Amino acid sequence: MKKFRKICYILFIISIFIKYISTKYSYFVENYYSRGIDVYIVKLLSKVSSIFDFSCFEIMIYLLSVSVVLSIMYLIYRAFKGRSVFFKSFKNILLNYLACACLIYSLFILLWGVNYNRVSLEDSIKEEYNESNYRDISKLSFDQDDLANLYEILIQKCNESKQIVDSSNSELENNSSDIKNIISELEEGYDDVELLNLNELGGYSKAKIILSSKWFSYTNITGIYSPFTGEANINTNQPLISIPFTVLHEMAHQRGYGNESDANFLSYIACIENKNPYVNYSGYFMALRYTASALSKVDYNEFVSLTKNIDDEVLKDINDYSEFWEKYEGKINEVSDNVNNIYLKSNRIKEGTKSYGKVVDLLLLYYYLYG
Repeated sequence: MKKFRKICYILFIISIFIKYISTKYSYFVENYYSRGIDVYIVKLLSKVSSIFDFSCFEIMIYLLSVSVVLSIMYLIYRAFKGRSVFFKSFKNILLNYLACACLIYSLFILLWGVNYNRVSLEDSIKEEYNESNYRDISKLSFDQDDLANLYEILIQKCNESKQIVDSSNSELENNSSDIKNIISELEEGYDDVELLNLNELGGYSKAKIILSSKWFSYTNITGIYSPFTGEANINTNQPLISIPFTVLHEMAHQRGYGNESDANFLSYIACIENKNPYVNYSGYFMALRYTASALSKVDYNEFVSLTKNIDDEVLKDINDYSEFWEKYEGKINEVSDNVNNIYLKSNRIKEGTKSYGKVVDLLLLYYYLYG
């Protein structure tokens, strides 16, 4: 066991070094790791895990939880053998868990975590546009009028797509059968996304359903990507309207985009490029929510004025969505948000969970460049 610990500690030191170096060479990370090595790593992991219908990552969480419980029970048993026996067992278990934590962190960095240090999505989009149009847009900026225009566009898109959905997809329900059909249909959800040549990355495994979805809702987690298995895991205990967006969000992580705002933006693009009207509506609906939140903070009067243009059916979906998540607000939600905040900041996302709202900046850039 001591040899295993040493290996884990050495791997931990190596991963720390790799993470530090990767922060200095984002161009190298982008072109050789994120668009090269890691593509093959994730494809291999996702294909292996796709052998199983269930989420391998979820099973790993269960096994870890069981091991912790068994360790506590073992320590209680050893406590009856005497103080010295207890502390010797406690020391060994603690060192073993420390070694496992080092191994898990090392695997996280090597298998996927380096992606947090790739070139920002905003810079990548600008660079691609510059190369195609021979025009420098590096100093492009937007004001609250641009934000209001974006909100107005998204309202129109939501209204139009909702009307199409009501006439073509009204049979969809929030049940396991329909959700599985959506997930299967979205397995090739990035095949039509030409932005950054995402359609040329090839195939990955489809998303997996989290069996204990209801418990995940208390943590406000709608989906989670597993770097260890290459799986995009989906919490199905959420309004049906957000499920296509969530699936494509986690699939963006699967393709090497760690930043939450980047994953949200790419999910939006994949949604609106999809041939399914319900998937289109899911993208417009979620983008509308993010943009509404941003506009209400900088120009509340304009926000109120424009919101009056939202159709009643769309407003109903917005209210239903908010009411659903209100049921799960509480202490667990706060703790989960704090943990997620620490995780994001530790991976160079300075804004923490606030980075989820930066998707609006990317939307503004996209609509300016591509209409």
